[in-house]
Amino acid sequence: MPKPVFSVFAAPHRIAFLPGVLLSILLLAGWSGEMLARLSGGGLPLAMPAFQAHGFLMLFGFFPLFMTGFLLTAGPRWLNAPPPGVLLYLSIPVLILSGIALFAAGAACGGRWLLSGWLVYSFGFAGLAVAFARLIWQSRAMERRHALTVLAALLAGVAALACAGFWLLTGDARGWLWMRDLALWGFLLPVFLTVCHRMLPFFTANAVAPYQAWRPWWLLAAMVGGSWAHGALSMADAPSWPLDALMAVLFAYISWRWGLCASLQVRLLAMLHLSFAWLAAGFALFAWQGVFGGLAWAPLHAVTVGFFLTMVIAFVSRVSLGHSGRPLQAAPWLWRLYLAAHALALARVLADCLPAHWRGGLYAAASIGWLLAATLWGGRFLPVYLLPRSDGKPG
Repeated sequence: MPKPVFSVFAAPHRIAFLPGVLLSILLLAGWSGEMLARLSGGGLPLAMPAFQAHGFLMLFGFFPLFMTGFLLTAGPRWLNAPPPGVLLYLSIPVLILSGIALFAAGAACGGRWLLSGWLVYSFGFAGLAVAFARLIWQSRAMERRHALTVLAALLAGVAALACAGFWLLTGDARGWLWMRDLALWGFLLPVFLTVCHRMLPFFTANAVAPYQAWRPWWLLAAMVGGSWAHGALSMADAPSWPLDALMAVLFAYISWRWGLCASLQVRLLAMLHLSFAWLAAGFALFAWQGVFGGLAWAPLHAVTVGFFLTMVIAFVSRVSLGHSGRPLQAAPWLWRLYLAAHALALARVLADCLPAHWRGGLYAAASIGWLLAATLWGGRFLPVYLLPRSDGKPG
């Protein structure tokens, strides 16, 4: 097969990670502007409540492009299936990015932009689900449980988008709440957990000796099932703290069993493990909130900011280095930036625990810090997606 003219088209992760990095910077810039505007008692002039726009854009704008790049690059290897063609792995990011752009315009201007953005985005997201299902159908691999779990999570994402359509068409805020819970607990967290279950023990076994990979299937079922159960309880407005306490203990045990302490020998590996450790803290905070209250959005941000955002930095960095032929090492600048991201996540969580009149300044500082971190990180990795592999191999 002839090599693409431009290196950015050479592999699915390139064409999806590139706009993913740029979009993350733009979304963080928009939210930083909202946080700064609130310090003066106002907010950005939006056609919808800022928290609703924030929820949709962060859940569906920040992560799916990175997922697209990873799943369409690693999926064929997992499944021993033919890789997708250029037209397919180009069209999905284009539709997702266009949909987010239209939705963001609708959040500012209102009117038909919102529905147009939702519709275009839904086509792109459904295209990802269909493309991944097709890989599973074409698979010659004996073991497909990880892939099937990811597909189930993608279908939960499709259901979340259907709820978003209900919300936009009717104005019924319940649709937004259903979208939030389905997207967070039915789609995003299960995808992250499934990839962690497959890849963290594998990466650790390759970098740490002696080490025996531990990833029983019951563990994947417990993690993903716990996420889905938490989401179901949230949608039913039922107490979830007993489940959350059990999940906190389980995640703490997994971190220990997967070798968190041993991973500190290898910084690029430690980045994955340290991000995973946020899950134990996040679910412990959910359990505390359910019993004692007083934490506002701290448990949610421990998962979304502490786990999701730092894991994106860790995982995308590793994939970008490995698939560009560069050494699998965390350079000093990357390690320092990654640790700064944890400090920013901690600041965001702690801000929710402060009295309400003290939160605004820390919210704004954390959002601006994240914008700076994403810009510095993106500035380093964007050229990686545009340049050929340093080892001369295709991809």
